Amino acid sequence: MIRFDALGRELLGALVASGWSAERAVDHGRWVKSLEREGYRAHALAREVLSAMGGLSVEPVNRVGPNFSNDEPWNFDPIAGGSGQRELAVEVEGVLGGEYFPVGEWLSYSSVFLEAGGRVVAAGMGWIWELGSTFEESLELAVCANRPLVCLHADPGLDPWPPVFRQ
Repeated sequence: MIRFDALGRELLGALVASGWSAERAVDHGRWVKSLEREGYRAHALAREVLSAMGGLSVEPVNRVGPNFSNDEPWNFDPIAGGSGQRELAVEVEGVLGGEYFPVGEWLSYSSVFLEAGGRVVAAGMGWIWELGSTFEESLELAVCANRPLVCLHADPGLDPWPPVFRQ
């Protein structure tokens, strides 16, 4: 279950500005059906996130993170993040384990995938980044840039980006 009540005031303000409310519940069926035809399997948490957030674009409140520019919104468009990207999701699953479902796009049109246990990652251009071990943590990073962006995996021939952060 998503814990919106545990989110900070600044993040909640950004969510409300995007059109979100605690009562928001959109029909996620069209996204889920379309993506399941491509081989994805929607889990309960993905359905919950899409019901609460699907169709929204959440602008960052902090555009400079400790080691990255946070200058693009998190677009909760699972078709944009997942359609035609099943091979990328399979790569993520192979590297990290788990079962991931697309929930949208973030920086540089990276695909954002949500694991059934709550972990959220962004992937694209040969990299996989950790957004959070929970959906709530991922919102904090993507909107508030409250901690370094961590590269979990770089394809052969690529250096991790951003480089390892040291304070």
